[in-house]
Amino acid sequence: MAILNDHTAAIHLKILKQCGFYQIFDSNSKKIFGWNIYRLSFISLTIITQCLIGFGNCGFFFKLEDAINYIDLFLIIFSGSFNYLILYKVIILILNRKNILDLLDVTCLKFLKSKQCYNNIEILYKHRNRTLQLTQLYFNFCILVIIQWVLCPIIINSFIVDKNDNRRLENVINRRYPITVNTYNQYYVLFYIIETIIAIKSLYLILMIDILLLSIGWAITVQYEVLAVAFKNLGHDVNFQKDHDYNVDDYKYFKSILFDQQQLDLYYKKIFQQIILSKESFTILIVNLFKIGVGIFYICLQLFLYCHLFDNINLKQREFVNLGVYSCNWTKMNLIFKKLLLLTMQMNNANQITMKATTNKIVNLQLFSNVLNMSYNIISVMVKAISK
Repeated sequence: MAILNDHTAAIHLKILKQCGFYQIFDSNSKKIFGWNIYRLSFISLTIITQCLIGFGNCGFFFKLEDAINYIDLFLIIFSGSFNYLILYKVIILILNRKNILDLLDVTCLKFLKSKQCYNNIEILYKHRNRTLQLTQLYFNFCILVIIQWVLCPIIINSFIVDKNDNRRLENVINRRYPITVNTYNQYYVLFYIIETIIAIKSLYLILMIDILLLSIGWAITVQYEVLAVAFKNLGHDVNFQKDHDYNVDDYKYFKSILFDQQQLDLYYKKIFQQIILSKESFTILIVNLFKIGVGIFYICLQLFLYCHLFDNINLKQREFVNLGVYSCNWTKMNLIFKKLLLLTMQMNNANQITMKATTNKIVNLQLFSNVLNMSYNIISVMVKAISK
């Protein structure tokens, strides 16, 4: 693994390290009795929160004195699905932590070793600055989502005039704890703290995973761009003199760039192995819908980022490399060079790796459009069923 720091990596390592997520995978992190203290703390907290979530959902197995409305039911189903999806991702990442650290090599500004790729390193620096800015914006947006979800219950409870009637005070998710309404309201602060911790942990994990995987994907995209430019400039960045030996120099340069591409293709394949996606007042209803709306917007944004990223890699960058190979000054080369160039293009065409959500669904912008359309149809049917 390459030695990465905030200045040599096209990834926001500062955020990952400050939040303690990078240390979970790093074998050099602090240890206690031979155990990674960050990983041990994380596993312990995960077990505790999963037990709390299980206890919070036990109310569905008992007949409680208060009824549940459709909004709260949607929140519980939404948060439960979200939680177990995150848990699955984290388990996969921890089990493959060594491979994750190896994947970070591709974010290094000096990952491509050939001289021709290094001459275009300014592309990587521009990408790094853009990635840091986008990551910071995404991080800030997620923090706002967390704050909004945590503060919404306080705002909603302020509209409840009579807090002694047969209704539970609003919480972050409103899980169905198997206790009476009076007991729940009496110890409301405790349940509010529990749900706040669960919500913060869930969004923290999905944020860290997104920053890690999206940054690696963005880095792979720009590395392919550097490769394409290096191939394209081959044979054009020399003084066209009669004594220039195209057959020796450019053949050697082409092979060195081709070796960089083979290394990048290996890392591109690795990333696929790791990623395998009651009656209330009108005011209270609006606040709840706003909270749900922000959560749905965040999920849509997350899905769009992944679909756009892999669509960009699958369609644009791979074809861009082939175009770069063809754009080199191959007409001046000998027959051996031309054969190698032809074999390279055939290899690139045959080695079409695509990220798939299922065996038939490719992760691209068309999938994003299909998901939105299907979600709209499902919601329309649910709204019609509820209104009857």
